[in-house]
Amino acid sequence: MMNRKRAGAMALFGAALLLMAVEPAAAQSGSASTTQEAISGLNSNLFYVAVPITILVEGILIYTVWKFGKSDEAKPTQENRRLEITWTVATAVILLFVGVASYQVLGSPYVSASSENTLEGGPTQEIEVYGQKYNWNFVYRNVSVDGASATDVSMTNVSIQGTSVKNVTDEGIVISGGSASSATDGALESASLVNGTVTAGAGNASQYENRIGEQVSFTDVSVSGAAVEDASISDGTVKSTNTVVMPKDENIRLNITSRDWLHAFHVPAMGLKQDALPGESNSIVTKPTSTGEYQLYCAEYCGVGHSGMLGSVEVKTQSDYNSWLAQSWFSAQG
Repeated sequence: MMNRKRAGAMALFGAALLLMAVEPAAAQSGSASTTQEAISGLNSNLFYVAVPITILVEGILIYTVWKFGKSDEAKPTQENRRLEITWTVATAVILLFVGVASYQVLGSPYVSASSENTLEGGPTQEIEVYGQKYNWNFVYRNVSVDGASATDVSMTNVSIQGTSVKNVTDEGIVISGGSASSATDGALESASLVNGTVTAGAGNASQYENRIGEQVSFTDVSVSGAAVEDASISDGTVKSTNTVVMPKDENIRLNITSRDWLHAFHVPAMGLKQDALPGESNSIVTKPTSTGEYQLYCAEYCGVGHSGMLGSVEVKTQSDYNSWLAQSWFSAQG
């Protein structure tokens, strides 16, 4: 009897030590998205159930070998209905716990794209993801940004009101101040122009040499090297390659497809993985919870350049994300 008590106490003590070691590690690992948080939470819950069961089973096995390993003759076991009922009920309870815990996670729209549960607030940004040997391409449509700033801007078909002529050079008419608008890709509804150079569309530049310091207006001209503030962009399109940018604490829907053959979009730190199939679009939804940069892989062998088909996910604050959208949109206008 004393040996049994000691064996049980040692088993419980070992389980407690193991759980104490696991808990800080799980707490320190953190989660980069709601998707990873749900998956890690399920793994932790199942681990906490599996460890005591494993220790109990292994403890009984070790005790049995130690106690009866030297027996010369095996003795038949006796029926014990209480024991049979106990382990049957215990197994049913464990399986019920595993089933309920798994269903709650797999039923989450952040984990299962086919989930019937709806996102609270809906997706705030949809990003098209195209796998193509051997790069990842991303498209943001219907981009709207208010109060954005950008530097070194080049634009075509832009209208400028109330600007001042600073100088006339071989490159064009140097201007400062005023307001700008354009409708090249989406609409630059308004922007406070800080400076810039009108490079085309203003006619003969020499006619402005005698108007330095005066306010003028331009219609459908090209501008380079400009800086703008308080820009308002609506219905724009932004594209990027191998780097996808997401806003923190916002629902993101990724519509993933391929332009040639099989690829797989995989961001382990965020718990994201989805096949990219030609002619089909597979969606995954997530909400980034930590700013930072995370590694993106292709998880489906796709040819000789597969190992180099890498990218990154950059999670930014909402203000930094809007600034990136604006700067990227302006960079594509020249």
